[in-house]
Amino acid sequence: MVPPSRARRLKSAFTLVELLVSMTFLVILMLVVAQVVSIVQRNWVRANSRVSQFREARVAFDTLSRNLAQATLNTYWENEFDPLGTDSAGQTRRRAKNYVRQSELQFICGPTSAVITGAAGSAGNYPGHAVFFQAPLGVTRLVAAMGDQANTENMVNLMCGRGYFVEWGSDEPFRPPFLESLNSVPIRSRLRLMEYSPTSEMNRIYDTSLRPLVDNATGVNNGKRWFNEGPSAVMSSTVQEGETTATRAFTRPIAENILALVISPQLEKVVGGPSPFSIAPQCRYDSTLVVNPGAATGANPQGTQHLLPPLLKVTMVALDERSGEFLAREENESLREEVLSTVSGLFNNAATLEEDLDGKDGGQGTLEQLLLVNKLSYRLFTTTIALRQSRWSF
Repeated sequence: MVPPSRARRLKSAFTLVELLVSMTFLVILMLVVAQVVSIVQRNWVRANSRVSQFREARVAFDTLSRNLAQATLNTYWENEFDPLGTDSAGQTRRRAKNYVRQSELQFICGPTSAVITGAAGSAGNYPGHAVFFQAPLGVTRLVAAMGDQANTENMVNLMCGRGYFVEWGSDEPFRPPFLESLNSVPIRSRLRLMEYSPTSEMNRIYDTSLRPLVDNATGVNNGKRWFNEGPSAVMSSTVQEGETTATRAFTRPIAENILALVISPQLEKVVGGPSPFSIAPQCRYDSTLVVNPGAATGANPQGTQHLLPPLLKVTMVALDERSGEFLAREENESLREEVLSTVSGLFNNAATLEEDLDGKDGGQGTLEQLLLVNKLSYRLFTTTIALRQSRWSF
């Protein structure tokens, strides 16, 4: 006969079957937990990778937006005269009849192939838009007063030219020299956001050979020459591997894997007022012109001449590193040409920009469809910049 105390211990013990069942549940639970942890870790790594990949694009976009917000024309009023013949001394007599706007500076944006002379004929290598402007950024060579040189060290508000555009090309011109001897690092071709940033001393906007920027009487327009010609021209001063502080080039990449830069000058939206896109319906704006391409002639005889647009909607399309590398592969040359050609044909109608980018009524936009079909991951950076120096009360 089993003692009562031993019988109680036997009843409270686990049987072999119960142990096997509990261990089976434990193993299943551990497998589920391990799988969940693996999924979470994989998603975290992917998200962290995407954040890291687009960090450079974000920094470049912030720099571009900050500089654009400082764009200026320094517009002022000037008298317009009627000639009244000559006086007895032979001097010309004139009578002031009106005030007109005047500026020695320029703001211009539009398709890169139309803005940069050297990009004409190769739009596929320059997708999207370009923008060039003047801003009081005070970037100088930091030359101290010496002989006939002016002291520019403390001139922090000097006017500087700036420009931004996207270019397809290799890194061969600006590869570090030591890479050439290694033969293990291939030439890297990418789409890059380029910045044109001459110092104040090399700002040709005030060059007497380019004055005036526009002459309404003769129709001569010297606009665009200040960044397209001369030793500091946007295409002839690209960063080179052997440059020094004394020979610093003014055009250099600030972000890789940027597919396009899209800029739309707009008015503030007012109920019953003109369309926000009326000043630049083709996304082309030139402050030296009275009427921009596609825009209607208004009541003001000067139109938008020597005025900044009050708003700029700026969008930047950035690819992740995997997509940028995929497009750069030699075997994908035809695909790359197709993608760049398609992108170069977009963004020429301000009214349909949203449809081109994101689609309408839940449908896919032209750009979105193009990139998703080709399995290219991307991200849009968008902002609307209010130009503080615009004066539409003129």
